[in-house]
Amino acid sequence: MSNNTIGVRIPQEDKSLLEKVCKARGEDISDFVRRSIRKELASLSFLSAEEKKALGVKSEQKPEESQ
Repeated sequence: MSNNTIGVRIPQEDKSLLEKVCKARGEDISDFVRRSIRKELASLSFLSAEEKKALGVKSEQKPEESQ
């Protein structure tokens, strides 16, 4: 797997909050952003059910058929 770099611009207020959250979690900002992207992809159903579960994203359940 090769690594790619993406630059983003966010408001200073968001950056400060992101730094505060990451510090409290003992987590790198890059890890937080990567996980956030994966969670969004999972919620849009671009990831497998197993990956959704690992990210804490609930899979859609099929409604039970009435008898």
